[in-house]
Amino acid sequence: MAETNALQAREKQELQGETIRPGPVFRPEVDILEREDSYVIYADLPGVDDKSIDVRLDQGALTLDAQLATLPDTSWNPLHAEYRIGSYHREFRLSEGIDASGVSARMQNGVLELQLPKSSQHRPRTIPVEAG
Repeated sequence: MAETNALQAREKQELQGETIRPGPVFRPEVDILEREDSYVIYADLPGVDDKSIDVRLDQGALTLDAQLATLPDTSWNPLHAEYRIGSYHREFRLSEGIDASGVSARMQNGVLELQLPKSSQHRPRTIPVEAG
């Protein structure tokens, strides 16, 4: 029987060397898109609500920290579990081409959307050509 590339479970990537937060700390998966006037980051944060997220921008570093909105009942003892519980941490270094004052964040259905507008000097523009 031929092997297929069917959907496979993917392990959450736990941060190594993280010692200041209790419990496991995971690095959320992200997608980064470039638009003409901005960059957009989508971060997967299942189980997190908008009140449990801390997004900070300090000296060119964009930091994302999140906690689960509610933890499962401690008496819960599954025979098999593929989803590990913990907090999330991710950090991005931003270039000078980002307008730091315009960065915004929105949470919907477990996905954080970060809008990073390009500074006006770094946006593409059309140069009009005048007749001589």
